Amino acid sequence: VELEEKNRELEQAHGFIDSVLGAMSDVLIVCDRDGIIQRGNAALARAVGWEVEQLAGTPVTGLLTPASGEAVTRFGDEIRDHGGVNDRELELRHHSGDAVPLAVNCTGRYDARGRLAGMVLIGRPVGELRQAYSALNEAHQELQQTQQQLVHSEKMASLGRLVAGVAHELNNPISFI
Repeated sequence: VELEEKNRELEQAHGFIDSVLGAMSDVLIVCDRDGIIQRGNAALARAVGWEVEQLAGTPVTGLLTPASGEAVTRFGDEIRDHGGVNDRELELRHHSGDAVPLAVNCTGRYDARGRLAGMVLIGRPVGELRQAYSALNEAHQELQQTQQQLVHSEKMASLGRLVAGVAHELNNPISFI
């Protein structure tokens, strides 16, 4: 009975973890020290055009462009030296050949003895970030242009008041004469 209860708890824990991984919108890659993928999530599968089951056992460099693959091979050293890798841009390779840019953070995964067992990469597609930045930049430029138009309109209104005042001052002596 106790064994069945522990087994049920284990199944519930696995179900919970699987539901969390499936709900993540960010790409998750869990690798061993050799860069072999042990686990990925649905966001990774969508980004590369594979099934989640196909990802396990493949080298992470096989999912990346050559330049990004070289960068990932150095992540282990950076994790040992600096504790992790922050804000790097990598490119996943979709099975159709398209490159999918990601903003990636990487940390070490340690075993029960505290030894480095692998790495965990979490990335967000940069396309969304670039679109948001582009929209923000466009709104900023429109705001600057509107501000310049407002300043120009205010200058013209001031000039109009000045000219009206000068015309009035000139008109008074002329009407007197």
